[in-house]
Amino acid sequence: MSEIDHIEDAQDHEKYTRSSSPKDHMEKILNPQEEAAREFVESSKRFKKAGKGSFYKLVFRYMIRNKWWTIGILISVVIVAVSTAITPKIIEQLMLSVEYKIKNKLDLDSANKWWGLQWQSVVYIQLGFLILLAASTYCSQWIAGMLGKQIEVDLRNDITKKLIELDMSYYSDKKIGEILTKVVSDTQILGEQTGIIPVTTLTALLTLVFSIISLATIDVTLTFVAIGLFVLIFSSFGLAYIPLKKLLYNLRKSITKTNGSVIDRINTVKLIKASGTEKYESERFVEMHKEYHDNYKKLNYSQSVMLTILFLGINSIQIILIVIAASLYKDTPDYLKLILPSLIIAIGMMIGPIMALLRVVVGLMQAATAATRIEEILEEKTRFNNHFEDKQGIHIDKISGDIHFKDITFCYPEKPDKVILPNFDFTLKEGKSYAFVGETGAGKSTISKLLLRFYDPTKGQVLINNNIDLKDVYLSSYLNHVGYVEQEPSILLGNVYDNVRYSRFEASDEEVINACKKAELHELIMSWPEGYNTILGERGFMLSGGQKQRLVIARMFLKDPKILILDEATSALDNIVEKEIQGKLDELMKGRTTISIAHRLSTIKNVDQIIVLGPQKGIVQIGTFEQLKTTPGHFKKLYDAGQSKNDL
Repeated sequence: MSEIDHIEDAQDHEKYTRSSSPKDHMEKILNPQEEAAREFVESSKRFKKAGKGSFYKLVFRYMIRNKWWTIGILISVVIVAVSTAITPKIIEQLMLSVEYKIKNKLDLDSANKWWGLQWQSVVYIQLGFLILLAASTYCSQWIAGMLGKQIEVDLRNDITKKLIELDMSYYSDKKIGEILTKVVSDTQILGEQTGIIPVTTLTALLTLVFSIISLATIDVTLTFVAIGLFVLIFSSFGLAYIPLKKLLYNLRKSITKTNGSVIDRINTVKLIKASGTEKYESERFVEMHKEYHDNYKKLNYSQSVMLTILFLGINSIQIILIVIAASLYKDTPDYLKLILPSLIIAIGMMIGPIMALLRVVVGLMQAATAATRIEEILEEKTRFNNHFEDKQGIHIDKISGDIHFKDITFCYPEKPDKVILPNFDFTLKEGKSYAFVGETGAGKSTISKLLLRFYDPTKGQVLINNNIDLKDVYLSSYLNHVGYVEQEPSILLGNVYDNVRYSRFEASDEEVINACKKAELHELIMSWPEGYNTILGERGFMLSGGQKQRLVIARMFLKDPKILILDEATSALDNIVEKEIQGKLDELMKGRTTISIAHRLSTIKNVDQIIVLGPQKGIVQIGTFEQLKTTPGHFKKLYDAGQSKNDL
């Protein structure tokens, strides 16, 4: 290699925030208590920030969005509850009808309660309610299932939209695996539980209310006793739910971290194989799963204790009420004998909803944890007011005139104390080509990030089109006229047409083919069995580094941007192919404002002006290639170092 090839400041930034070296991980393994304490503090902060009852708040918002499904659930659930709760009253009427049939008379209290129907009529009424119960139960379950799936889809769409809108700084310390767990797993949990929890909760509560009303028509005193016992049960629910919810949150957080680490290591499996660190990685995963196992152990213990106590209490209610009824009405055995069957059925009907609510608690803990984690994404604030739906800001039909970096000072939001660009003031003349070079951390790539508005300046303005601040522009309309070829080519899962046509979707197949010809890619594509319909695979795994880069260059030929940003566009190509592609790029650069982030100095010999940046100094030199290579300073040091490597 004949030129300096050094690491750009953005890569330093990513390494700083990720801290993913084996040494760092080994320190975490050797200091588990310190790491566990830090993780506990972070999880507690996130847990408190999300607030309580987030599942119901989140689901209610989406149920309102799907109001007709929600109304259908409410109607069917009310019918289910009424049809269920009426059973004790019908049993009472059946007992009264049978007694009248046998004795041909009733005492005064019983006569006042009797509807005057024969026992056959009462049976038919009960059959009618059973049919109604079956139909309404089917409707409630079917609608709830559809609503749950719709909410799952809505949530996933909203999270994906939010992740696309979020600023680049959001991803600086996030693992893709952790984000994917929230997008896929947590939304699926919410969708499934939405189809269960609201319907079960409403059905149980309404059945409980109607059962209490039904019981009150049988005996008021025993009704109040039953209410007191159930209030005690519900209080136990509330006391047990809060600590369990937090334990489950920590459990989900640990498995999310593990999933993220697995995906991260799969993506870097070549590094593992090349480093011979298979044993280290295996031991590391064992240590990571210990945290997950310990969190589950705590949750399982607390959950088992809670369920045992609650089951014991619930199953004792019937016996307690029978004992109380026997004590209250020991002097009126005929009355006790008359109400006892209805009382047993009524209490059984009330225990059913309580048991259903108990099952809901477990699902609710999972759903509430998933809702908390999803809300962490949905409530994340964006700095840029450029949502692609509301289309706020100034719309740019074309880019004309110079681009002015006016009094720019820039620090990464994640490291606000470290100044990357101090007092940077420079104008990019329309149609001219520029290259930015400098040492690691000098801010070369920051220039491209500001132009792409991955970040805003900490101070100052980026001005386009006769002094329009880039902050005031609707970003998509501006980026339609900007082309970006990065150091690591971005290849989508799809065929060649999909990849080259990306961001200019209306382009014809013929235009795509012409762009590939300009990038010297057409012959290679035609050698594949499927030609341009060949699926390239995730991240273009079937392509070499140079082929990926040429595909991105073809994308730029097709887009035909007014501003072209080249982040060492030919760095992955061999010397012969580099010269061919560089000639095509020189042709593409004509008449456009071009910014090159230079690592290999041979690629910037023909630019109009080179800007040399110094770490935390801003601009230290400006000139052409021929001027700077002979002028003492930063650029000459870089050039001489490259020549020395070439001599070696």
